Amino acid sequence: MAIFIAPALLAVSAVIAQPLLTFGVAFLLFPLARLVFGVHRPGEPPVWGGRLAFVLERLPMVYAFALVGALGTVLVRWLTFAPSSFEGLKWALSLWVTLIFATCVAHELVHRSSSGDRLMGHVLAGLAGYPLLGYEHLRHHRLAGNTAAAEWPRREESVWRFAGRRLSRITAETVGRCGLAWHGEARLPTVRGLRLALVAMAANWAIFGAAAGWVGIAIFGFVVVLVAFAIQTVTYIQHWGLGDDCFSSARKHEWGWEDDCRFQSWVTLNLSLHQAHHDTPGVPYFRVMLAAASPRLPTGYPLLMFAALVPPLWRRVMEPARTYWMAHPAQPLSSGRRVTCAAVYRRV
Repeated sequence: MAIFIAPALLAVSAVIAQPLLTFGVAFLLFPLARLVFGVHRPGEPPVWGGRLAFVLERLPMVYAFALVGALGTVLVRWLTFAPSSFEGLKWALSLWVTLIFATCVAHELVHRSSSGDRLMGHVLAGLAGYPLLGYEHLRHHRLAGNTAAAEWPRREESVWRFAGRRLSRITAETVGRCGLAWHGEARLPTVRGLRLALVAMAANWAIFGAAAGWVGIAIFGFVVVLVAFAIQTVTYIQHWGLGDDCFSSARKHEWGWEDDCRFQSWVTLNLSLHQAHHDTPGVPYFRVMLAAASPRLPTGYPLLMFAALVPPLWRRVMEPARTYWMAHPAQPLSSGRRVTCAAVYRRV
């Protein structure tokens, strides 16, 4: 149920006129949730009863309607109280946080075997401002470990360079002059999903403009840029230093950094248990468990996203974690209830 926190906060922020509420909670309080909820332990997947499993499977579909409701609440407020440019920037930050979490739900749906669920995943990705998600992520699994194709970052490159390389390739292959969106075969599910996602994004963008004029158009445009970069940043965090430029077996093992924080896995539908996801990409989120010997991140995504923006800081944080995992692959360290385990790495 934690996936509903961000849209709920967004709706509340519209009601109480506090546009930074979602952004502030996500970056100030979410990193501290490890102290409250603790961490996952490797073990057997949970056994769910049939009814509960059905509810968990349908939860992402329910979320899609909750997100639409939250966005609608914001737009209704804008119709009554048009945001200024400065207020619009605040709304953009909270919308960005909300829609980043929405892409986690979209990711779950595009992996489903049901064509209806997959199409909903594409629509959700479009509403979140990143219609390329379905195509990009399936490509990501197909080209696992490949640094030349910009699916895994090279160890020496910054997040800025990686995001530029990856977005350039994905954009050219999907919406470029010869991209799939315009020239792909309509009978292919990936092409249908991509086109549907683009329509969903265009419709959402138009609605933002109808609600707040040019300010609304600018807000959503800014959010689209932020979401696209954030997705590349998360991919960078999940796979840095684990590609085929460092390991000849990278394409076989599909190494991915994991964070064992329970709360973070809840709000991302277990996407933060990333090695496990690559090991069994077709397993639904509620059956994914922490991999026993995965490389472990020294802290959660919110803090590491900021660290990645400063390459020297990123290396200072991540190099000890990578060195430790390479020396002790079967004994990964956990932060436990600490926000960071950097001190543990320094003692090793």
